[in-house]
Amino acid sequence: MIEQRVGLEHGAGRLHVPPAVGLAALFSGVALVAHVVSGISLRAMLLLTSSTVALSVGALWRRAAPDDRRRLAHVFAIGAGTGLLATVAYDAAKYALSIWDPSPYNPFEVIRIFGVLLAGPSAGPVLTYASGITFHAVNGTSFGIAYTFLFGSRGALAGIVWGLFLETFQLTLYPGWLNIRAYREFAQISALSHVVYGLVLGLLARRLLWRIAR
Repeated sequence: MIEQRVGLEHGAGRLHVPPAVGLAALFSGVALVAHVVSGISLRAMLLLTSSTVALSVGALWRRAAPDDRRRLAHVFAIGAGTGLLATVAYDAAKYALSIWDPSPYNPFEVIRIFGVLLAGPSAGPVLTYASGITFHAVNGTSFGIAYTFLFGSRGALAGIVWGLFLETFQLTLYPGWLNIRAYREFAQISALSHVVYGLVLGLLARRLLWRIAR
């Protein structure tokens, strides 16, 4: 099994996890990129990518030794928890920056669009926003899982680089897809919010991986 060290070395104890799991955790982002580029239904792409990931990770889990399963579960839990907290920090930063910026740009409009794509254009506002928020949270959490498996022990700087890596995709895809006219405001708010996301993710993941690697 291909492995990468995740965490820090304490005495003779080392924690190893497969980086392929981290790549698989990008499934929701892959589905969104595929939808934007190809126009294929986001629901269909999510079904395809999540099914592929479930089958692949399930096969890996069945072959893994008990100790490896525990390590996988621990790192997955850390990634999910830190990813969700980083997403909350990201949204808080977006809200604060949008209040500070007097432009009419609404950085949360994309959540409604996610909801329309998933729940359908005829869905009511509650279902639409619930679907959009859920997809947004899944995205942020899965990106956190991916980071933790791939780079989790590297700290704040690596987290910020990861956040800016995600920002690159938004800057490339969102303006044309969402017909964003206030590009400068969009770019500033999005970039700074991704820095906050990456900083929180990098600091928390490193700290928690220290603990389980002891």
